[in-house]
Amino acid sequence: MNHILLIVGSPASGKSSAAREIAKRSAKGVHIPVDDLRTMVHGGVIHPGVPGWPSQLVQQLELARQTAIDMALRYCEADFLVAIDDFWDPYSHLQEYAPLIKSAKVTQVILQPSASATIARNHARLAPSTFRNAFDDAIRFSIAEIDKHKTALTEQGWHILDTSDDTREESVARILALLETAAN
Repeated sequence: MNHILLIVGSPASGKSSAAREIAKRSAKGVHIPVDDLRTMVHGGVIHPGVPGWPSQLVQQLELARQTAIDMALRYCEADFLVAIDDFWDPYSHLQEYAPLIKSAKVTQVILQPSASATIARNHARLAPSTFRNAFDDAIRFSIAEIDKHKTALTEQGWHILDTSDDTREESVARILALLETAAN
């Protein structure tokens, strides 16, 4: 199936787990985690923080997203189901993906469990630390930004799923249902 899923959300929203599982279930599926592309940078890597982002970080995000788009189009052309996962970028609103969305069969999904559910997931995977606290702040900020733009995002074709009470399997099933609808 040559289709592209663009799955985004705050940190700990379940986007990587869902994208990976969906790719595994496809006869020909590939998972493209944008975070992995970003961590290929070793010298001069800049990580997101709140508030405001330096131009070097913006450049690194743009390069990773352009690389993800290039990979997605190549795999899609070879009849793969592509599942890209990326975090919700409150500054660019992921406009880097606009050319992909216009040129290919793309289903856009935002996973948005409640802040309390997402923070609980974050705490389950990270030990208490300053880093975890910063992630909690990023979660709250991302969710607030998505909420602020929810109407516009829906109008742009994003499917916003509240996965607060979902198991991983239930979230995957909901995304696969969206994909099935898009295919018909």
